[in-house]
Amino acid sequence: MSIDEKGERLMDEDKTGLRFKKVQLLEERGSTSRFIDVRIEDNGDLVMEGQDVGDAPKKWFGDEDYEFWVTVKAEDKDIVILALIERLFGGRFGAVDEFREFLKEKGIPFGWMTWS
Repeated sequence: MSIDEKGERLMDEDKTGLRFKKVQLLEERGSTSRFIDVRIEDNGDLVMEGQDVGDAPKKWFGDEDYEFWVTVKAEDKDIVILALIERLFGGRFGAVDEFREFLKEKGIPFGWMTWS
């Protein structure tokens, strides 16, 4: 994963220049380390996956590694997008401007229009 000038993670690019469809949400190391990623599968499914490594899984499962995940089918992904946007921007007077700034910060192309 690449880091921009602000120290924020960028999506890596594959050999064709397309963005990979995966971001790391958490990497916490300790006696029990936890890693959480979210990705879009080739078929369009959204998968959030976690992995615990270390003492806790060894104690509870007899193995140092425990993996878990949630999958949202591609046809339901738009519901997730709208719910997350509602969670982030709902009830906010400046929601449109904040959303536009968010897209700019993440380098996501968008259109902007006004009407008066």
